[in-house]
Amino acid sequence: MFVSIVLEPGSMDSARNIVNLLTQSGFMKVQKTCWENSKISEAELTDIKKEIDRYTDYYDNVRIYQYPLEGKFVITELKEKKWRRCVLNSSAPKPAPSEKKVRPVNVGAKPRTVNKK
Repeated sequence: MFVSIVLEPGSMDSARNIVNLLTQSGFMKVQKTCWENSKISEAELTDIKKEIDRYTDYYDNVRIYQYPLEGKFVITELKEKKWRRCVLNSSAPKPAPSEKKVRPVNVGAKPRTVNKK
């Protein structure tokens, strides 16, 4: 499974602890606050989330992007010490059925005039 973690630490202590945890877990730093791992299991990620929860406080923000998880794209966010999860299907959305059929416009036709009485 591919996992990307984006950190917005509220303090230097929590940043240092989370970065050490990610480094020890095999994550590679790809941008200033973004860490990635393409060979991590669900069980390992669950343990990492528990550790991150332990190291963070109210002012820390952490976003975790996972793909594929049961064929879906999952975004998990820790904000204000609460975990939120958004699960997105990986299949293409189905087009909505149109309610009214549109007739093609005849460009060469004369405009209609309406006589008012």
